[in-house]
Amino acid sequence: MRRNAFLGALLLALGACSRPAPPPAASASAPARVLVVGWDGASFRAIDPLLAAGRLPNLERLLARGTRAVLESTRVPISSAAWSTATTGKGPGRHGVYGFHEPVEETYALTLASARSLRAAPLWRLLTGRGLPSVVLGVPLSYPPEPILGTLVCGMLAPPEGTYTWPPELAGELRARGYVPDLEPWLEQREPSLAEALRQLDLREELLGELLAAPDWRLAWVVFKELDVLAHFSYGGELQAAVAPVYARLDALLGSLVARVGPETSVLLVSDHGFTSYARGFNLHAWLVARGFAARRPDAQAGPLPEGPYARRMADEWDQRLAELDLARTQALAWTCEGNFGSVRLNRAGREPGGIVTAEDEGTVLVRIEAELFAHPAVVRVWRADELLPGPERFALPDVVFETRPDVQVFAERGLELEGRYEPPVPDHDLDGIFVAAGPAFAPGARVERLALPDLAPLVLHLLGQPVPHEMEGRVPLALLRDPRPPARVPEAEFAAVAPPRTGPVYTPEELEALERSLRALGYGD
Repeated sequence: MRRNAFLGALLLALGACSRPAPPPAASASAPARVLVVGWDGASFRAIDPLLAAGRLPNLERLLARGTRAVLESTRVPISSAAWSTATTGKGPGRHGVYGFHEPVEETYALTLASARSLRAAPLWRLLTGRGLPSVVLGVPLSYPPEPILGTLVCGMLAPPEGTYTWPPELAGELRARGYVPDLEPWLEQREPSLAEALRQLDLREELLGELLAAPDWRLAWVVFKELDVLAHFSYGGELQAAVAPVYARLDALLGSLVARVGPETSVLLVSDHGFTSYARGFNLHAWLVARGFAARRPDAQAGPLPEGPYARRMADEWDQRLAELDLARTQALAWTCEGNFGSVRLNRAGREPGGIVTAEDEGTVLVRIEAELFAHPAVVRVWRADELLPGPERFALPDVVFETRPDVQVFAERGLELEGRYEPPVPDHDLDGIFVAAGPAFAPGARVERLALPDLAPLVLHLLGQPVPHEMEGRVPLALLRDPRPPARVPEAEFAAVAPPRTGPVYTPEELEALERSLRALGYGD
């Protein structure tokens, strides 16, 4: 693959200006490497029966020499926030991404999130500042691509006709080979097929074989979205039966990647959240109206559901929910919901253009919302968002987050009943993802029950012999490692990472339309 030689030299120079890294875990002749493989939406709920049936032999071999744990997702468990947390070591309160859309300042409008929404440095930017090359492929919300030392192929939300790679010329080469960054062939008002998913996985395996053959990379972080896509589209069928062939193909691909990188490479297999089926639904929008936190206008009309690309459809649905409300009498709005988690955003004076909840009244309103949620039999936990998701990046975040019983999905739609039973059950995300790790740094037989997504970035840095920034929320799970000595902690500024510019348009109107069709096809916003 071609590289931008001038930028590569510049980035290496930046790395040379930073404080020298601690000695890597491996010898100087074989510097430490880490391969992170993401199975978006993978769950031990599905994996364990397949392991017992002998259908995941490569994962079984990885487990035999490694360890496993439940990997907790973000609350709410949604890919945009979850992968941003995993790759930065910081939660949504510090990286600023909470869903696939974010509010537009001084309006009630929403716009599509992108890599420019991320207010924290992903690992490949930090490693670039240390002069360490990375291979990045398929990570959601990595578009538009930023210059890194190495190769970056954007994933979910990357327009297939755009420049979705670094170096830029690689995008054209991949298009010529039929590579699709975001499963675009499946966007023509039809469900994606297993055959199409398998074709794209074949191309990804071929491309990764080429990229990982390069001698200089230190981190490879790849995410496969196909499992999540087909899990969403298993509606009406049996979830585990629908996704079993995808797991089998991902297992074969895992075996290929592990063989390619060799036994001296640390391998992490992770997911951003789990997947399950929900028997019941809880309509947060209807609940806020029923409990008096939102008020419908007397003349509000149900009207037809929005049509068109998902960006307009989702924005139109949001606008229609707002239009049916009397915002002068509405204290709270339904915010991001996924799986059995929901969130509420106050109609706050000074933040929302028609906000009515003043700073003096905010505490009282939040206490009332929390009490009413706790009183509902489906709700099991309630948090203040500033306590659950600490940090300064509050722009796109809610004010209250809550969790329902494991069988109750939270959603927000106008015109639908407050609660109901699903026939058939609805597939959607849940909190518990997967963590599997193996390699020379991991102690045989070591176990922990649970890890959290912010732990991944510090662990990767530590495995690479790098210090961990003070600013990262996650912690290295030392109980899993042969060497229990804690990592060095330094200010993030010592990584000399240069953030890309945040100005200028992210998507053309045509790209935006295609991306939003993709989100609808993947089941987001339904």
